[in-house]
Amino acid sequence: MTKEPLIYTVIVTYNGMKWIKKCIESVLLNELSSQIVLIDNNSSDDTVAFVSHNFPSVVIIENKLNLGFGKANNLGISYALKNNADYVFLLNQDAFVNRTTLRELVSLSIENPKYGIISPIQFNYEGDELEQYFKTFICKNAALDLFTDVVLKKEIGKLYEVPFIQAAVWLLPVKTIYEVGGFDPIFFHYGEDDNYCQRIKYHKYLIGIAPHISAFHHGTKVSP
Repeated sequence: MTKEPLIYTVIVTYNGMKWIKKCIESVLLNELSSQIVLIDNNSSDDTVAFVSHNFPSVVIIENKLNLGFGKANNLGISYALKNNADYVFLLNQDAFVNRTTLRELVSLSIENPKYGIISPIQFNYEGDELEQYFKTFICKNAALDLFTDVVLKKEIGKLYEVPFIQAAVWLLPVKTIYEVGGFDPIFFHYGEDDNYCQRIKYHKYLIGIAPHISAFHHGTKVSP
């Protein structure tokens, strides 16, 4: 029997009561098990108390102040590496995944070892359209092969290379982290994922989106 990979899901929270229940439940209900590490950036709401009471299996790291997205994620990534993770799955507090998402992402990663980051297609929270930032970045960064296959009604591939994907839902094999490192702490919020993608490419890894795998992200509306 093949041993299941050890996956650590890292969720950074800041006043996340509106979303955190659905976020955590979606990971716990996945076909492929994952240890959840929640890094709280000094929330002023009941996020920490709620998670502690309702999800005792979740490891909680409480910061005394808001460290920002990158630094907080680095704490979770460091915890995962110290505990011999095979993969780190970064998931925003306002996002959730399907039951098959982790299994499908890991399977793709095994089949495509040159990819340092793999992300699902990100729909909005309701699932009735693409998430706004995702749509904007994918169009801006010209995922032309995917667009071509859709328009020409060709068979949609399992994975398409892109130069950038926002860090709302990332699967990172640990070899990526050991070579590229964590997020640059100079970025408090926004820009850290762009910097990381640039470093991924510097180290000769690829970034991919998987159109047959879904995630759902509230995000923020982008002005046209």
